[in-house]
Amino acid sequence: MKPVSLNQLLFDSKSDSLSFFYTPLSDSPDLSQLDVFLEDMKTQLSLQAKVKVKKALEKNLVEIKRIIKSHPEKSHGFFLSESLQGYVVLEQKIHSYCIIGKTFHVRPLLEEISVNPEFVLINISLYDIKIYRGDFQHLEIIQQYEFDELPKNFNEESSRLYAPQHLGLIPYKTILALKTIAHKIMDVILYHSLPVVVTGLDEMKSIFLRYFDHSYGIISNIQEDFYEKTCVEIVERCKNFRSQVMDFYSAQLKERIKRMMKSKRLLTDLGDIIEAAHQGRVVHLVLPSEKKVWGKIDFSTGEYSLHKRMNKKTSIDILNELAEEVIKQGGKIQILGPHFFPQDSSVIAILRGHYDF
Repeated sequence: MKPVSLNQLLFDSKSDSLSFFYTPLSDSPDLSQLDVFLEDMKTQLSLQAKVKVKKALEKNLVEIKRIIKSHPEKSHGFFLSESLQGYVVLEQKIHSYCIIGKTFHVRPLLEEISVNPEFVLINISLYDIKIYRGDFQHLEIIQQYEFDELPKNFNEESSRLYAPQHLGLIPYKTILALKTIAHKIMDVILYHSLPVVVTGLDEMKSIFLRYFDHSYGIISNIQEDFYEKTCVEIVERCKNFRSQVMDFYSAQLKERIKRMMKSKRLLTDLGDIIEAAHQGRVVHLVLPSEKKVWGKIDFSTGEYSLHKRMNKKTSIDILNELAEEVIKQGGKIQILGPHFFPQDSSVIAILRGHYDF
């Protein structure tokens, strides 16, 4: 069984089918996790009286496990009807889930694996500053700066030189530390292309932000303090401000597109974009949410045709195919509301530099 494309995997006219995605829970996967996941699916199939699909799953368990064991750290997607129809290995990690029914569309998956923007999170507590980098699925701590602790024997005069948590006063020593750390962070180039989310105690945040000027943007109106929280716990809480990070990226993209409207590097015509994708020239593809363009496409030749209506046997969503092709070529995907797109346009593409028509 060879890997197939996402559309081949997810598009099928069978009435009884199972599509599922599995991701290991850690970078050092324990395959017993897979057994639990598969058993849960079999239970769901039994509850829904999907006897044929359950038998197909049981029949192909050995092959499914073999495929996953060959790339144990990767995410995998599988499609079964009467037998194992195909699978796909994904570079991005997604949440494990399954869908039982006729068919489902790749767009929810595409939004899950591609529209998951990276950001830097700086949490400023009374005791330290921790800096994290990641996204809404994975986060890791990359730097930590600790403030001086309050000495055991102190009086009112000396306490002002140390940690502020006991008196509610921010000592000058702590202010200098916040200033120094803010400048250090700005000097690290990896932050320049990522939005920075600043969380923590409001009094400490306000001092830090006096000295922290980030060219790409800062999101600081979030009332959270992640002191002593694990990365897993923070990721779960981060979902509360995902929309703000997404809005920030959308605003940045809109400004970029506005500046490029007269540039030869920006395309809005579907045929031109397909040709550019065929040539490997698309660096950023912007899709409208909940819109599908049915047809057929061959990226090896750049040829395509549009269908007025969706035909389950011959039609695929060209926008999804475009997205998959751009991802393969190392490009980025973003999804915006339909109102953002120019009239008579279903997609926007930004091309790699140094190309002429």
